[in-house]
Amino acid sequence: MTLRQLRTFKAVADLSSFSLAAHQLRLSQPSVSYQVKELEEALGLPLLDRLGKQVRLTEAGSVLYSYTRRTLDVLDEAALALEELRGIKRGSLRVGASTTVGIYLLPAALGAFKKLHPGLVISLEIGSRVRVQEQVLNHELDLAVVGPALKDPDLAILPFLTDKLVVVAPAGHKLAGRRGLALKDLGDQPFVMRETASGSRSSFEKAARKAGMKLNVAMELGSNGAIKHAVESGLGLAVLSRYACALELSSGRLFELDVRGFPIRRDWNIVHLRRRRLPASVLAFIGFLKETTWLSRDGVPGALRPPTD
Repeated sequence: MTLRQLRTFKAVADLSSFSLAAHQLRLSQPSVSYQVKELEEALGLPLLDRLGKQVRLTEAGSVLYSYTRRTLDVLDEAALALEELRGIKRGSLRVGASTTVGIYLLPAALGAFKKLHPGLVISLEIGSRVRVQEQVLNHELDLAVVGPALKDPDLAILPFLTDKLVVVAPAGHKLAGRRGLALKDLGDQPFVMRETASGSRSSFEKAARKAGMKLNVAMELGSNGAIKHAVESGLGLAVLSRYACALELSSGRLFELDVRGFPIRRDWNIVHLRRRRLPASVLAFIGFLKETTWLSRDGVPGALRPPTD
């Protein structure tokens, strides 16, 4: 019985899937199956029931899983203690983020942090806010930066930055010169929107309902970049983070409409496992993010500069 076999067995049990475990461990599926089979042969007991694509622990598997989890937790703590002795010269940092903050802010932060700690291996996973938080809960990521956080007792939630959602129109739009627009004034305008699970869309829909506005959704697109191009092409208005459209606003390709109740402010949060003893690299990165020393004087990375209220 080896540690490698135990880690593989735990991954399969956690994910209830050989294929998902193989993806997480970056191994081939036959290799994962072989390691579990070797472990079962060494112990002389079946550990997993294979029911089609689903995998369930047997009684023996449940017993072993409990001991395996405690054993690996202790070994991980030992590795962290040793890592703290040598500082942040080596190690890894696995970060997740929802779309807007992951594309428009975190690369600059990670780049600046990497310069301070060149020996770190850093990765960034961008996905839905629910997905990256689930990856934190499954130990696949060290932390994630998201909008509204899951209400899970296992997650610690730390405030990070406040985002501002604005209504944008193409240059030369008929509403561009008007002041104090109400949301109802936009009721006849087509909107280009993100998918329904998007945080920015949820925030806008909530504001529209409160104002009694019926949204005219002309198009749904899966990225802020595609939405910006659609708005520039005259296909409709959009509600976007200022961080996501700062360059287009400053260059005049998009125009921020003066709408009462906007910008809508929403908070981004840093989430990590509450009971986990965080590695020195993760603690240092959290501190680095909260200091925002990687931001420019204007509060955004690099040349991005959102317009002021």
